[in-house]
Amino acid sequence: MLEPIVKTITVPCSQDKAFDIFVDMASWWPLEKRSMSLMRAGGPAKKLTVEAREGGRIVETALDDEEWHWGTFLKFEPHAFLQMTFHMGLPEDKTGHVDVTFTPISASETQVELNHHNWEGYEDMAEMMYQGYGGSWDLLFVEHFNAACAG
Repeated sequence: MLEPIVKTITVPCSQDKAFDIFVDMASWWPLEKRSMSLMRAGGPAKKLTVEAREGGRIVETALDDEEWHWGTFLKFEPHAFLQMTFHMGLPEDKTGHVDVTFTPISASETQVELNHHNWEGYEDMAEMMYQGYGGSWDLLFVEHFNAACAG
C-alpha cells in the first residue's frame, strides 16, 4: 500500500480567498506544463472548466475540443474542505482521491493541506501515478497555487 502524498503550505490570504482560488483551478493550473492535451493533442489545453460544487466535474478542453475528465468533487464544504476524485484523463473507475483542508491562521494567512491518497484506486497504474504526482504536487500546489494566493 502506497502512503498518501501530503503537502502543507501557508498561503498569504484569507481562508475564504484560498478556497475560492483553489476551486478556480483554471486561474492557477499550468496547462502549458500539465495537461492531457500535451500528451494526446500535441499542445496545451484550450481551457479548464471547474464546476465548483459537490458532484461538480473538472474537465479539460483540448484545442480540438476533445474533453478530458480529470475528477469530480465528492465533498464540497466552502471554505473549509473539499474532496475530489482525481484521475486526469484515466477511466473514471481508476481514480485516487485528493482532500484539501483550509485552516485559518489569521485574517490574512491560511494553512492549506493537500492529501492525495487512495493510490490503489489507480489499480495497475498506482506506482506510476504515485511517482508522477510525488513531484508534480510541488509544482502545481506548492508553487502555482501558492503564487496565485500571493498575487
